[in-house]
Amino acid sequence: MQLQWFKCTGANWCLLEEVDLHEVDGYGVLAVWRSGEMGRTSVVLYVGHGPLRQQIEECRRDPIFRTASQLRVTWARVDPRDVDGVAAYLYQQLRPLWGEVPRAVAPQPVNLPLTG
Repeated sequence: MQLQWFKCTGANWCLLEEVDLHEVDGYGVLAVWRSGEMGRTSVVLYVGHGPLRQQIEECRRDPIFRTASQLRVTWARVDPRDVDGVAAYLYQQLRPLWGEVPRAVAPQPVNLPLTG
């Protein structure tokens, strides 16, 4: 499955604290990460799934993310019937530091964020 990962103005990855939530709707998956600096690899902090606006709002309120600056976020709409399999695949591939381990479903391969 090919997902359309959302980017902000100028085709740049969005900053978590600057996303206009009025422009976020639908159901799907998201990833929050800290960009690698000075040759370091980016670190995926969270992979989530569900109502996208609600997921981003919860990340912003969470003390773990609220104290960090310059966190990036992207999301993709996914049919609710496929979202658990997609989330399982993302969790397996991106290995986030936090997040719900998706229930026992077959991972559904998708194109990964952070690669473009």
